[in-house]
Amino acid sequence: MGTGIVIALAHGVGLLALVLLAYRFVLRRLGVRRRPFVLLSGLLFGVAAAISMLDGHSAAPGVIVDLRNVMIGLAGLFGGWPAALVSAAVAAAVRLWLGGAGAVTGVAGILLTAVAAPLLARLFARHAAGSEAGRGALGFGRLALFGLAITPLTLAGFLLLPDARLGLSLLEQVALPLTAFTSLGIGVLGVMLAREHRRFADERASAESEALFRAVFDVSADSLLIVRVGEGGAFTLHRANDAAFRMLGTTAEQAEGRPLDTVLAPDLAAKVMADLQSCIDAGGPTRFEEQHTHGGVTRWWEVSQVPIRDAAGAIVMVSVGARDITRRHEAERIIRASEARYRLLARSVTDIISRIGLDGVRRFCSEATRDSLGCAPGDLLGRPLVERVHPDDRAAVADGLARLTLDRPTLKTTYRLRHADGHWVWIEGAVRLIADDWGAPQEYVSVERDVTARKMMEAELQDTRQAAEAASRSKTEFLASLSHELRTPMNAVIGFADLIARESEGPVGHDSYRDFAVNIRDSGQHLLELINEILDHVRAEAGQLVLDDEVVDLDAAAVFAIRLLTPRAARAGITIGASVAPGARHLRGDERRIRQILLNLLSNAVKYTPAGGQVSLTAAPAPDGGLLLEVRDNGVGIPEQDLGRVLLAYTRVDSPANRQTEGAGLGLPLTRRLVELHGGTLTLSSRVGQGTTVTIRFPPERLADEGGRPAHPPAGRPSLSILMVEDDHNILEHGCALLRGWGHRVIGVSGAGEALVVLRGGQPLDLLFSDIVMPPGMNGAELAREARRLRPDLPVLLASGFAAHAVVADDVALGGYDLIAKPYDPAELRDRLDRLQAPVSSSSPPSLPAPGTIRPLPPPAPAAPPTPPAAVEPPADALRILVAEDVEMNRLLVVTLLSQAGHAVTAVEDGAQAVEAVGRDPFDVVLMDVNMPVMDGLEATRAIRALPPPAGRIAIVALTANSFPEDIARCRAAGMDGYVSKPIDRAVLSREIARCVAARRATPSLRD
Repeated sequence: MGTGIVIALAHGVGLLALVLLAYRFVLRRLGVRRRPFVLLSGLLFGVAAAISMLDGHSAAPGVIVDLRNVMIGLAGLFGGWPAALVSAAVAAAVRLWLGGAGAVTGVAGILLTAVAAPLLARLFARHAAGSEAGRGALGFGRLALFGLAITPLTLAGFLLLPDARLGLSLLEQVALPLTAFTSLGIGVLGVMLAREHRRFADERASAESEALFRAVFDVSADSLLIVRVGEGGAFTLHRANDAAFRMLGTTAEQAEGRPLDTVLAPDLAAKVMADLQSCIDAGGPTRFEEQHTHGGVTRWWEVSQVPIRDAAGAIVMVSVGARDITRRHEAERIIRASEARYRLLARSVTDIISRIGLDGVRRFCSEATRDSLGCAPGDLLGRPLVERVHPDDRAAVADGLARLTLDRPTLKTTYRLRHADGHWVWIEGAVRLIADDWGAPQEYVSVERDVTARKMMEAELQDTRQAAEAASRSKTEFLASLSHELRTPMNAVIGFADLIARESEGPVGHDSYRDFAVNIRDSGQHLLELINEILDHVRAEAGQLVLDDEVVDLDAAAVFAIRLLTPRAARAGITIGASVAPGARHLRGDERRIRQILLNLLSNAVKYTPAGGQVSLTAAPAPDGGLLLEVRDNGVGIPEQDLGRVLLAYTRVDSPANRQTEGAGLGLPLTRRLVELHGGTLTLSSRVGQGTTVTIRFPPERLADEGGRPAHPPAGRPSLSILMVEDDHNILEHGCALLRGWGHRVIGVSGAGEALVVLRGGQPLDLLFSDIVMPPGMNGAELAREARRLRPDLPVLLASGFAAHAVVADDVALGGYDLIAKPYDPAELRDRLDRLQAPVSSSSPPSLPAPGTIRPLPPPAPAAPPTPPAAVEPPADALRILVAEDVEMNRLLVVTLLSQAGHAVTAVEDGAQAVEAVGRDPFDVVLMDVNMPVMDGLEATRAIRALPPPAGRIAIVALTANSFPEDIARCRAAGMDGYVSKPIDRAVLSREIARCVAARRATPSLRD
């Protein structure tokens, strides 16, 4: 390595200092103008490369060693492609001008460096944060590495010389010094240039920051001040903006640089200096609001103070900002007052007011949730609206909210919400979509009102309307039934009387006329029975139809029906007959009803059978031990789709054959009802054009011998001990009669209090059969839960005829109880009971007939003396009883019956005396006549119920000759616990008194 090369390269390094000065000048003048700066910096590095070549070392003829590539590399590093190309163009031109053997290879090296330098610059700058910051972040090590990377491009020119041997020789001489000086030159000069770029960027950023600060500071609407902190707690106004000077009432020339106490009013100066001192003592920013009155005008200011520290950390200045917030304060005061009024309104109304987000989540709820839903508003906040909605209503509510738009922003709907105690509350909701100031949907506002009472009222009105319609239908059906039932026997009376009047068989005295007279007598007797049945029909509609229990000769009943219908069948050309098997001749039931069943079925068969047809009645024992009765005809038949309709009351199938016949459509429905009351079933099978078969099946316990004893003792179907709870007396009596007719033991009570007395007793029970909806105190579902607690293994069957009782229905489902609809379908009810039937334990009491329901008529037993009527058992303890009856004979009768039973009896003549007596003396029960002078029994009962306990809770039993459902309902509505119909039955009276007293003692406040 020659000293000439080192000296030449050292001259090139010295040239770098001049380049630095020139580059600094260009950067200061044109740094903000990117394109001129790049071109001029490229030209600068090109001139420096040319100078380096002119001062270079001639290693061989035409071969120059210098630092040209350092200049081009720095141009590409700091100026990019444009600067690299400009500097390369200048350097290449000078190298070609110098000429020699190495001119071409020198130009090639220059161009390679110009291309590679920007690429390498990007690679190195990729590790920096930004372009300008990246250049400033390049240290000497990276720059030296950059120089090492472009050195091979310089050395490559020597290998391109025409004389390869010369090139290798020169490469050995210049490789080391050229590499060292290139890396050193780029490293040293690159660091200096990077620092210049960083300093330039900092100065530029500082200038921009200063300009920005002045722009914000000077034009800010807030009053901004910079206060210098002096020694000894002195504060000098260093700088302030125009807003501050206007606030202070001075100018910059008058205030800047002066102590604060000379600029501000004395009272304000003391306050401000104290605030500044508190900021200094705190050592950090402070913020506060204060009120200031100047010139009789009071304004509110929001003041912020920020300490400014020097390099040593000492507080030298304080930045003070004061914002006039008088309008904001006033607006906030108005908002607070409005919000207070809004919250007062929300708390005062009984409706639930809510704000609901677009996601369906409640953001606000009023206090009305406590009354309507039994929970605090906080329990609903942050929870979806549909979370508490009934599952059946959830989809409708969600879809309704989703359909709301700004064009149709309101929704009115009704749904159910879950109360805190688990039951469902009916809600009528009005929801409105609210938009913000820009018209975008913001939230929902809802007003929810508890309409459970209204819903229940609507349900009651619906039930009332249905009851009225049913009553109207009953009247129509009654008239139709009256016409239907009277025609057949009246036909016989008129027909046979006509034969006698016309002496159709010869002069009167012929033996045939005796038969005619017998037929007239029997038909007249049947008409008399039908008159009684008309009254029974009314009771049947009220659920009070009662059957006699007697031995029925089915063969005689069939002969009676055939004899009545033979003339009519003969006129129509129809053959009619009956066949009763000896084993099916006798059954236990109501003879009148059995005759009515046969007459209805045979009459219908004759009516719909054309001339030449046949009608037959057969009765025989059934395979299951019961009785099978069939009425067949080969008449017009019934379409299969209409078989169910003909069994509905007051329904007729519209067909050409039906249009030619009379009838109201009540024969088959009445017949089926009578069959079911006997515990049997009625089914139809028919084909159009082939005829109809009516099949009746009576249970085995109905089949009897001539003496009335069961032909087949019941086996495998033991009776059940059933506790039936029903507040409607008519339904209770009908249900008990139906169940007892099936052989079950039934205890009937009219309320939960009486049922609890039975449940807490020791009497065996196999089933609790209860209505769901009962008077206030305890409904059926609650009674079932209490029964499960008292008797865990007792099955429960609940019944309801109200479609709107969804709340109670949910309780039934959650409790796992069985449910049956009202009115009961006998087949369905019997099926439910068959599932529960099991062998009866020996401890179960014997089956007893329901008093007042079944009137057994046992056959005479000559070998045994007649059994006297059983004496009424006296009560376990004597009671104090008040009797209110205006008729002297009735009053004497009741007093005598009760006195003989061991009770202490007091009698009064009207309701007013009864109220006075109850308020004066203690009694256990009051027997209250309904119709009395001065004050009737209903008014007296209401007056007693208004008395304070214990007088107001006394048991009251009605004495009335009116036993229709509406009369009993009026008694219960007035507050009476039970009733006894006139004429009075001693046993019934004793049982009713005992029941009502026991119920009142068990749950004294249940009905109050």
